[in-house]
Amino acid sequence: MNWRDYFDHNREHRRPVPWDKGIHVEPHLRAPLIRSLQRFQIGESGEGRCLRRRAAATGDPVYAACIDLFVKEEQEHARLMARVLQLLGAPLLTSHWSDQCFIFLRHLAGLQSQLLVLLLPEMIAKRYFRALHEGTQDPVLQAVTAQIMHDEDGHLAFHVDYLHKSFSSLSFTKRILTLVVWRVVFRIVCLVVLWDHGSVLRAAGVSPAAFWGDCGHIFDDVAAGIFYRTPVFALPQHLERAG
Repeated sequence: MNWRDYFDHNREHRRPVPWDKGIHVEPHLRAPLIRSLQRFQIGESGEGRCLRRRAAATGDPVYAACIDLFVKEEQEHARLMARVLQLLGAPLLTSHWSDQCFIFLRHLAGLQSQLLVLLLPEMIAKRYFRALHEGTQDPVLQAVTAQIMHDEDGHLAFHVDYLHKSFSSLSFTKRILTLVVWRVVFRIVCLVVLWDHGSVLRAAGVSPAAFWGDCGHIFDDVAAGIFYRTPVFALPQHLERAG
């Protein structure tokens, strides 16, 4: 997979968002959506300095360039969510405890560990934005969430590809131990998300049990691609075409 070509192609081919229509989300969704999006927006607005520095330290200029493009896509998600919040008449947060926790965890160890921590919200975002997409009829919110879902598929596949190669040299025991610890941390994060974002998920028609189960399936696919000797994480069709 030529990830540089993928990110360049994705940057040049963005889904149109009908901003001129304004935003008219369902009344029962509006308040929990604002509260939830404010938290997700700040989480994707970072500069990624530590990640970029560690990617550059690998000595692979192509990988470093791809990480730079990945960070810019995350910032684009933050911009899209900020625009939605602006149309909803809601302010942006300047800080939130959940974002500070992830920043702290990402700075604890090296690149491999940082990517595993980074993948925790990426996997959850895949299910979260699907919930918003299916839980509204508003054209603006549907277009924004469709673009983010499309990007998240690429982000997961990109990081799985790198981590599979990175972990392939570890012993079976070390890979299994890492997987077990990572799964426990992921499930803790799922519980936190259900507690902090449960109101918007319920408003979008997603029960805690459904969210928990779907996130588990996403984790299983991603973990299989990283830790098994033969990658089994299926690339979305649009990624196959870009390869």
